[in-house]
Amino acid sequence: MRSMHLLFETPEAAREVAFMLQCEYDGCTMITVPPIHDTLALRTATELTGADFCFAGDHYPLVLSLTTGAISQVSDQQAERINRKAELWQDVVPF
Repeated sequence: MRSMHLLFETPEAAREVAFMLQCEYDGCTMITVPPIHDTLALRTATELTGADFCFAGDHYPLVLSLTTGAISQVSDQQAERINRKAELWQDVVPF
């Protein structure tokens, strides 16, 4: 088994989850969870912070509908989360 690297939307979320789980925090948006960890504790910590995360090395395409009606239904908070995720994924995708 190997340690898991998780990338969060914000440094604050990563820091909070790392504190709750007592695991390594890189000072930015990544935490390192030991190979043997409590999955329930991880799930609870991420739910308490309300932050999304992805596993380091995972790359997901961000696809938005191009219709004006669909875009106008996105709230400012959702738009901010989409932008943060896009920036996060852009940082790990090599060009």
